[in-house]
Amino acid sequence: VTSREHPLAAVADVRFADLLDQHFIGLAGGALQDHLDVQAARLGAKLKVRVALRSFDGICGMAGEGAGIGIVPESAARRLKRSTHIAVVRLQDKWATRRLSVCVRDEAALTSPARSLFEHLTAKAR
Repeated sequence: VTSREHPLAAVADVRFADLLDQHFIGLAGGALQDHLDVQAARLGAKLKVRVALRSFDGICGMAGEGAGIGIVPESAARRLKRSTHIAVVRLQDKWATRRLSVCVRDEAALTSPARSLFEHLTAKAR
């Protein structure tokens, strides 16, 4: 995500390697930030993190104001596009599409609330 005035706002998608000269608004820890740091290291680079925030809302808000660019899940970007001044640019890299899994030891042993959550989370996959 970036501000609507940023040059990247004019493109539909971009390679991660082409972003490494930009200033980032990062996450204050977590799996996504770790994943991005690893991908940058694989390219022999380190992200230029201007500020690290705790939420996608904060990242999108600051990106919309021009403080830097951020990498957030597409669902968060779509949800926040109207309330912030962001443009959404997709990453072309294959690793950018993350596959998430829901794991349980024994589906039959789940409590009723846990089963409801499990069924909700896996409804599209079934």
